[in-house]
Amino acid sequence: METEAGAVEGHFEPSYEWQHEEGLDVLLVHLPEFKDKEGLKVQVSNFGVLKISGDRQVNQTRIRFFKEIPVWKDHNTNEIKANFEKGVLKITLPKKVTSASTLKEEYKATTSMQMQVAKQTSKNSRFRKFKKVAISIAATMLVVSALSGFAYYIYRSTIVED
Repeated sequence: METEAGAVEGHFEPSYEWQHEEGLDVLLVHLPEFKDKEGLKVQVSNFGVLKISGDRQVNQTRIRFFKEIPVWKDHNTNEIKANFEKGVLKITLPKKVTSASTLKEEYKATTSMQMQVAKQTSKNSRFRKFKKVAISIAATMLVVSALSGFAYYIYRSTIVED
């Protein structure tokens, strides 16, 4: 494609690779056509997409590229950093870290919730239900036998012997 003053314009697709480390991921974008960071742009959209673009004039040729890469939810988008050195754009994507105090609070909450569930479970356990039913049956039998005994006593006392 030719532009003003006879310059040629070209688009290219840069190669890239991921390096995964503890606590962060690193994206290496290979840009041998670029000698410095001039014309390079790195942005993160509100939708969690890393946008990398470049535009550079080399002699009579203008070279451009544009790359979009989704950022994972476990990355801290506010802490993403980019550095260009020797034809490689290094983008560091730190992962979200939970502080020790937050972990302690989450542990306490989880433990408390587990204890409440255990109490609720023990209240509704089969043994407790069986125990309640057995006591109810025993109480009913006691009342029935007491009434039967009383009825028999009344019956025997009303019979007159000749």
